[in-house]
Amino acid sequence: MKRLIEDKNKARKDQSGTKDNPLIWRLIGVLLIGVQTGASAFAFQRAYMLGMFPNLHLLAFGAVLLALLILNYLLLFPAKKKRAVKSFRRFLAVVLVITVCTSTIYLGIFMTKLRSTVSEITTEKVETVAATMEIYAVSHDSAVSLADCKDYTFGVIGGNDGPASFAAVTRINKELGKEISDKEYSSATEVAKALYYGEVNAIIIDHNYVKILNESTDFTDFTGWAKLISTIDITSGELTAAEESNPYTKGNGDKPVNIGPATQKVDNIELDPFIVFISGSDTREEYFQAERSDVNILMVVNPQTKQILLLNTPRDYFIPNPRSGAGALDKLTHLGMYGVDCSITGLETLYNCDINYYVQINFTGAETLVDDLGGITFYNPREFTGREVYFPEGEITLNGEEAVIYARERYAFIEGDNMRGQNQMRLITAILKRFTSPDTTTLLKYNIILDDLEGFMVTNLESDEINNLVKMQMGDMATWNIKSYAVTGWGGYDETFSMPGTELYVTYPDYNTVYKGQDLIDRVMAGEILTDELVSE
Repeated sequence: MKRLIEDKNKARKDQSGTKDNPLIWRLIGVLLIGVQTGASAFAFQRAYMLGMFPNLHLLAFGAVLLALLILNYLLLFPAKKKRAVKSFRRFLAVVLVITVCTSTIYLGIFMTKLRSTVSEITTEKVETVAATMEIYAVSHDSAVSLADCKDYTFGVIGGNDGPASFAAVTRINKELGKEISDKEYSSATEVAKALYYGEVNAIIIDHNYVKILNESTDFTDFTGWAKLISTIDITSGELTAAEESNPYTKGNGDKPVNIGPATQKVDNIELDPFIVFISGSDTREEYFQAERSDVNILMVVNPQTKQILLLNTPRDYFIPNPRSGAGALDKLTHLGMYGVDCSITGLETLYNCDINYYVQINFTGAETLVDDLGGITFYNPREFTGREVYFPEGEITLNGEEAVIYARERYAFIEGDNMRGQNQMRLITAILKRFTSPDTTTLLKYNIILDDLEGFMVTNLESDEINNLVKMQMGDMATWNIKSYAVTGWGGYDETFSMPGTELYVTYPDYNTVYKGQDLIDRVMAGEILTDELVSE
């Protein structure tokens, strides 16, 4: 009898202690399912809000999350099973919950950051700095800072550059606590000569003009005999205020034209043909400002026919500058000094087309893009050496630094800038092929790529438009037909709108090639597929 009572007590102990309590495990199970449901809903909502995934991909993602949720429910709330089997199933359920929650939360955060990064590169920070003005003195001058120049006479440029000069003088007066003495000139050439011959002690000049002076026949060694004292970034607000009360009006009488937004976006970027102006600047600075454009390529895209045309225009092309009220001619690269809309308007006039979007990227951005892609491979038709890097004929693979050197080199070719433009299009074609290849790993790198490009690339494509393009490509993984064409011309020296009074090297357009470019644009926009024979005719 005593042994029987002990056995019953032991059984009760097993039931109340060692044996699982169904109510407690049910509560734990409900909690785990709730946590997994919340994490899964967060990831799915982030994927939906991102807008990059095709509906079929979203449905598949949602189905996987739902299947994992059902599986976990079955593991946590099994039918009557042996105690050992239940324990193992619950262990698997806990591991699955931890794995699913960790993964979905990570994916949700990843997609949130990607959405934010896309928004960042489509925010036009270029407008915060409207002009960068630099102060120069002769190299043997004792001044090393702006304070050392407080009693100097400054040479300034009037006319078209008057507002920027006045904004810079206003900032200098405020910093020095006094009004400086100044002398006005009508061009960058005149003010540089004034410094050289000692008419003034220092000059205030746009940083773009310094680069142009170094390329001119009169001042090839400007930065050799002149030294930089200080730099002043002029904001859009300061420039606007200066335009209203600008006292520096001395110029050549060519009244400047105010250029507004030049692009008009398409209604549906997944269906309507569109044109993108790709502008590359010769700088490594973070964030953009009005800068000379050394890469000027139109990318004509027909999303329905999967046709892309890359049309290159040499940087020195001698065309009307939209900023000139008299229609004065200028180098295409100089149009970028007056803003991206000036470059776009000039190219629209040249090719009789409407440009819908622009993408600006500098050298740092180009290097970063190629490196994030793991390098690019393409066929190089001619061997050459640029900046001590040898590029053999045939298929080559380049990293970011090598790609920039490849794109910049022009002195190694008889064709000069024409060949450089063709090489730039080869690089862009290789990059486009990576993004449009069936290998989806490139598309999945968008977060890394866009995050690294922030500050070194800017576009007026809206984030929803970028997302829709990615969604379209992920949806059909189509192969695009990419063709390239470069207009040509012949070289010479001429006076330009931006640098009156001095002759610069320019490329006079061969309008037969321009008309061919116009025709190719029209064909792509009309839905025609381009062939090698058609492009090379």
